[in-house]
Amino acid sequence: MTKDLAMTDRDANERFLRLNAALDGELDAMASLAFEREMRDDPALAAEYERLAALRDAIRRHSPREAAPQSLQDRIAALVPPPGAAAAAVPFRRRAWLDARALALAASLAVLGFAAGAGLMSLRAPSSDVARTLVSDFASAAIAGQPFDVASSDRHTVKPWLAGRATVSANIVDLAGFPLVGGRIAVVDRIPAPTLVYRHNEHLIAVTELPPDFKGARAGGGIETIDGYHVARWRDANLAYVAVSDADETALAEFVVAFRHAAGAATEPAPP
Repeated sequence: MTKDLAMTDRDANERFLRLNAALDGELDAMASLAFEREMRDDPALAAEYERLAALRDAIRRHSPREAAPQSLQDRIAALVPPPGAAAAAVPFRRRAWLDARALALAASLAVLGFAAGAGLMSLRAPSSDVARTLVSDFASAAIAGQPFDVASSDRHTVKPWLAGRATVSANIVDLAGFPLVGGRIAVVDRIPAPTLVYRHNEHLIAVTELPPDFKGARAGGGIETIDGYHVARWRDANLAYVAVSDADETALAEFVVAFRHAAGAATEPAPP
């Protein structure tokens, strides 16, 4: 009985860790797919994921993003000992460090309290909003330092890697000024979709390709901004595209024009 209970506790802890890793975008492509299947078979797990995702989104949309007050900056600066500081100053610096930690903790609790209140008002993005989902995916990949699962500038390397993991055949084009740097899988409404990652100077552009009739992947009339990232949507005869980037609107617009032109040329019939 004790052994069974211990196993149950361990399984619960492992599931909790996977849940939080999924929310933070720390699972690789295959682990993400496995977790999606687990949620499909466990409604309680899926409901908990949705609840925590809604809370996370509320924090991102409603928590204030302001510069640290000068008093806090002064406290942090005071933590750095001046050259030749005596060892007797250590207790004072430790107290200052503890004070700064206490301020940071208080600020964190205030933000979480605000987000919890927002969560009670059911502030969450609709599940069909593909753009918001992909913005979150882009931000998570950037924070984790893993913008792609396969790193290559050769489309003949990226395409077969994606083909073995996605339900959509990726359309990959080579673009001047926007070199391909890799690809990854984005899970959208539990469907693995190929995402191509291009670079423009120090910025990245991630293009996720979906079936043309995919719910929520509507074609937009311009570039929209979601949580500070720029998003473009368009379609062709075979696919719907959603591009997310931290580049400026002009660069993203130029990318879309170049991609659509290259993709159209690649699908034109050969002359007789």
